[in-house]
Amino acid sequence: MLRPLFLLLGLAPLLLVAQRATPRVQLDRLVADNPVFASGHTGFSLYDLATEQTVYSYQADRYFVPASNVKLLTFYVAHRILDRSLPAIYYRRQADRVDIWGTGYPLLLHPAFYGYDELAPWLARQQLPIVVQQPENDTPPRYGAGWSWDDFDYGYVYERSGLPIYGNRLYLDLDETVTPVADALLGAPPEVARSIVQDARQERTIRRAEETNSFTVNESIYDRRNFPLQRALRTSAAFTLRQLQQAFPDQTISGGRQPRPTLTDLSAHRVAFPDTLYRRLLQDSDNYLAEQLILQSAAARYGTFDESTLFDYATDTLFAGIGLGRLRFADGSGLSRYNLVTPNQFVQVLAALDREVGRERLLSLLPTGGKTGTLKRRFDGAAEPYVWAKTGSLSGVLCVSGLLRTRSGRWLAFSFLHNNVMGRTSDYYREMERALGWVYESL
Repeated sequence: MLRPLFLLLGLAPLLLVAQRATPRVQLDRLVADNPVFASGHTGFSLYDLATEQTVYSYQADRYFVPASNVKLLTFYVAHRILDRSLPAIYYRRQADRVDIWGTGYPLLLHPAFYGYDELAPWLARQQLPIVVQQPENDTPPRYGAGWSWDDFDYGYVYERSGLPIYGNRLYLDLDETVTPVADALLGAPPEVARSIVQDARQERTIRRAEETNSFTVNESIYDRRNFPLQRALRTSAAFTLRQLQQAFPDQTISGGRQPRPTLTDLSAHRVAFPDTLYRRLLQDSDNYLAEQLILQSAAARYGTFDESTLFDYATDTLFAGIGLGRLRFADGSGLSRYNLVTPNQFVQVLAALDREVGRERLLSLLPTGGKTGTLKRRFDGAAEPYVWAKTGSLSGVLCVSGLLRTRSGRWLAFSFLHNNVMGRTSDYYREMERALGWVYESL
C-alpha cells in the first residue's frame, strides 16, 4: 500500500513542473512553431507589469525594423521633454518689429486642427511688423534618415520643417453644390489648390511633380469617396513666407536669415499640447506629428533642431534610465529602416509608460482592439477589449506592441515584431490574434 503513495509523491514535482511548463508549450506552438511566421523573422516578448518578470520570450533580444512602433519611443521622448505643453514659437521683440524663429510647431493652420492651433491667433494679435527668420543653417532635412524618396507622391509622407504651415500638405475637399464639377475642389493652401490642373491622360487620380507643388488630377477625382484627400507639399523658406503673408493679410510679414539666438536671449510663446494630438499620433499613426514632435523636443531642449544630439540623449539617458541598452533610434515616425529595436526593449518602454503616464491615460491614447484607430478591426474576438497597442507596417514589416489584460485581470505588456514578411498581412494578424487570444483566456 505504501508503494503507490511513494510513487505519487515522487511524481508530484514532475506534475508541478509540467503544469508550469504548459504556457511555454502552448506559446511555443502558437509563436515559435507557427508555420505562418516561419517564412520570415519573428520576435515576441510577454512581460508581467505587476511582477516585472518576463512571462515568455521568443527571439526577443534580436533586433527588428519596427516601423511605426517607433512612435512609442517618440511618445516617451515627448512625454519626458514636452509633456503637455510646448513652445509654439521663439521670438524677440525689437523697437520696430518682432523677430520669430520656428520650433517645429505642427498645428499652424493645420486643416485638421483649427480648433487647437494657438499660434495663428498669436500671430494675428501682433502690433508690430513680423520678420520670419529662417537661417539656412537652421533648416532640418525635409526627409528623415533612411526614408524612401519616391514616397513623396503619397498621403503618408510629409516633409519636416522648422515652421510648418497647413500641416505641410495639400488638403482637398469637394463642394458638390458647385457646377461645373471642375470648379468644385476646395482646399488649402488656397494658392496650391487653385493651381491644380486636370489631365485626362494620367492614370492616377492625383499626382505631384517632384520638387514642385504642381498637382494634376484626372476625372476620377470628382468622386465623394476620394475626400477629404491629402498630399504632401514641397516646403521651402520662400513658400512658407508666402503662405504666411497670404494667411495673415492684415499683418506686415517679411523674411530674414538672421541666426537664431540662444534660448536665454529668446522669449517663447508656450501652448498646450492636448491628448487629442497624442491620440492622433498613436491611434492614427500620424507620421507628420511624430516627426514634428522630434523637432519640437530638440528645439525645446537645445533651442535648435539638433536631432542627432536629441537621439543620442534619448538613447544614452532617457532610454538608459529604463534599462533599454543598445538600440538604433533614427526618426520619429518609423518610416526609416535604420531603426532597430528588440521586443524586450519595447515591453520595457511600455512598462515605463504604464508607470509614468498612467495606465488609464495610456489606454485612452493607444488604439483599442475592436474599437479605435488602427486596431478597429483587429483583436475583437472577446466580449470585452483586451488589447491596447501600437501597430506598425512597412513593406515586409509588421509589428504590434502594447498592453493586454487577461480574463483573470492580469496586466501584461507584449511586443510582436515581424520582419521579412512575404505572406498576407491578414494571415499574420490572424495568428497574432490566436496567440494573444490564448494569453487572454489562459493566463
